[in-house]
Amino acid sequence: MLAKDWSVATVMTMQSGVPVAVTQANSLGYAGFTTQRPNLVGDPKLPADERTPAHWFNTAAFATANQFTIGSASRNPVRGPSYHDVDVAVMRRVGFGGERAIELRLEVFNLMNTTNFGAPAAQLGPASFGTITTALDPRVVQLAAKFWF
Repeated sequence: MLAKDWSVATVMTMQSGVPVAVTQANSLGYAGFTTQRPNLVGDPKLPADERTPAHWFNTAAFATANQFTIGSASRNPVRGPSYHDVDVAVMRRVGFGGERAIELRLEVFNLMNTTNFGAPAAQLGPASFGTITTALDPRVVQLAAKFWF
C-alpha cells in the first residue's frame, strides 16, 4: 500500500512475433509486382531451441525462383521474434498550497531488461539472410519533475 500522494503505473506488453515477408534479391517488376518471392522447398520454421539471432529460420527452405515467375513461398512464411516488455512509473505529488505542486516521477522502461530482437533479414541472396542484427532499447530509466501552478 502506498502512502498518500504516491501512485504507481505499470504497462506490460507481450506479443508474438510479427509475420515476415521473404523476398529474393532479383526484382520481378511486371504485372504489378515490385518484389519477387522465392520458391518454398522445405519447412522454414526452426524449433525454438535452435533459433538464434545468427540463424532465426531455416534458410535452406527457400530457393531462388526464376526471373518473371512468382515463387511458391506464401506472403509471410516466417515469424519474427516475440516481444516482452514491462514499464513502471512511480510518482509523488507534493503540494505547496492552493493548486501549486511539484510532481516527481521515476519511470523505468523495459524493467526486466529483456532483449527484444528486431526482425530477421528476409531477402534471399545476401549473406545476412535469416539473421537478426538489431535489437530494441535496453532498460531506460528517467527521472522527471513537473511544477504545477
